[in-house]
Amino acid sequence: MERQLHISREFAELQERLRALRTEMVKLIADRDHLLRTVKPNLEAKYYATIGKEQQRLSLLRNDVLRLRRKIELMRASLNRGEKPDLELIEERLDEELQQWVEELRELARRVEWAVDYNRLPRLSAEESRELRRLYRELVRKLHPDLNETLPDNFKYLWDRVLTAYRNGDLEELQTLSLLLSEHKEELPPEPSTMEQLVADIKKLEQKIRKLLEEISKMQEQFPFSYQEKLADPAWIAAQKENIEKQIAEMERHRQTYQSILAELGGGEASTVH
Repeated sequence: MERQLHISREFAELQERLRALRTEMVKLIADRDHLLRTVKPNLEAKYYATIGKEQQRLSLLRNDVLRLRRKIELMRASLNRGEKPDLELIEERLDEELQQWVEELRELARRVEWAVDYNRLPRLSAEESRELRRLYRELVRKLHPDLNETLPDNFKYLWDRVLTAYRNGDLEELQTLSLLLSEHKEELPPEPSTMEQLVADIKKLEQKIRKLLEEISKMQEQFPFSYQEKLADPAWIAAQKENIEKQIAEMERHRQTYQSILAELGGGEASTVH
């Protein structure tokens, strides 16, 4: 009898441990997805709409300067060989050599344009955002594959809908899915019923939690999360813009110098990337 009581107490403790781990897992999943769905795009939009826009101006000018300088080098090389510079051939070579740089410029331009459009999008109110996160956390607990590995196909389909709604900030859809799920509670998989299954599930959840914690930690060390405090500091943003303006002024001086040299060589000017 005493052994049975001990086993029952141990079983209950394991059940409680599993429930606590599931709760922690739900919170971590919701926190990670909030970082990815809300915090990350907000930070990226703020960065590219402020610092990124200035960097785009600097990068375009730097591209012109690099092209001018390289064009001068190629023209002088031809002249040193006693040849007349083939301007058309030189332009083709410049296009080829600077292709990667041009692609990076275009990608930066796309990000700046995205940031401007993103900042114009309507936003959920603070109350709606809280409700969105609450519903998502509830649905994570019931439907997330890492917490419910034996869900039937129809529930897996519901989880796909949950993900889409959450990524789109569709509060109405999440409310609908939450209501739909509440009407099918009997279909949810039962909790582990044996000691061995409990121990195995606890170990598996502990591993998943460690992995999630590592993922979140690494993510927060990277752009744009590493800029979160800086982007909240107007003085830092102003200092970055001032520094970029100084670089732009310096690049403009270089461009004028190179344009003068090219004019003397008869090479015209470099084209700007748009």
